[in-house]
Amino acid sequence: MTSTPSRVTRALGTLALLVPGLASCSMLNVPEDLRWPDDMTGRSFVGASSGWAFVQADVDLKNGTGPLADPILGGSDVGSSSTDLDPVFGLGLKYFHYLTNNWLVGVIFEHRIFDPRSTRPLAADLDIDDFGTNHFILDARYQWEPIDNNRRLRPFVGVQFGYVPEISADGTASYAAIPSLGIPATTEEISLEGDSFFTLGFVAGASYLIREDLTFDFGAFYEYALDPTTDTVTLDPFPNNPPLDQPSTFDGELLESGLYLTAGLSWVF
Repeated sequence: MTSTPSRVTRALGTLALLVPGLASCSMLNVPEDLRWPDDMTGRSFVGASSGWAFVQADVDLKNGTGPLADPILGGSDVGSSSTDLDPVFGLGLKYFHYLTNNWLVGVIFEHRIFDPRSTRPLAADLDIDDFGTNHFILDARYQWEPIDNNRRLRPFVGVQFGYVPEISADGTASYAAIPSLGIPATTEEISLEGDSFFTLGFVAGASYLIREDLTFDFGAFYEYALDPTTDTVTLDPFPNNPPLDQPSTFDGELLESGLYLTAGLSWVF
């Protein structure tokens, strides 16, 4: 994964702008005796959050057939590369219930949009357009007692098990010219339809009580796919140029992992 200073600056800037008005929380008329209840058992909360991500995807193409997979014609039946999935937008909605004062379980829905950087798993540059994914997550976490003198800050750690129904993306494959065959440089539009996969994540963060029924939540989680999303990739860039005028197919796999930073608000009831 790439983590240049500019990307870090953008990440911090985005997090600072996630929840309008957070900077004015200190100006709220907060009662001096505001603190977490002694026992949260049986209570619940709903919330919304957004954030930033540093995500990488490993791309593998294998079991190739056709002219682009023929080593005699300069092709290869396998190809591998990695690419960064730059974040464009993310929104999370969550519901949690306290089983005890410290243990809680919940469900999260997240919609994430990424812009993949160009990658080259074969003899072509693949430029995938922005694409979105839906994540359905089960979360179990442990929340400590308040750690600050005012008893408003409660850290937590947890484990997340997620399911992504599918990945759908369009893009462009760009091929260099082949002077020996008299074939000019060309491009073709491609479409990818990856199947479902499961994820595992580990989260850590804290909730700060800013009103009796409102908390500001912030944290980070590392998530990785337990299995890749797969699709059969068909490439046919030279339909009128023998001997490369037949479609080529590959079994494609994409396996992603990354670090996510989040911040948001939760309403306790």
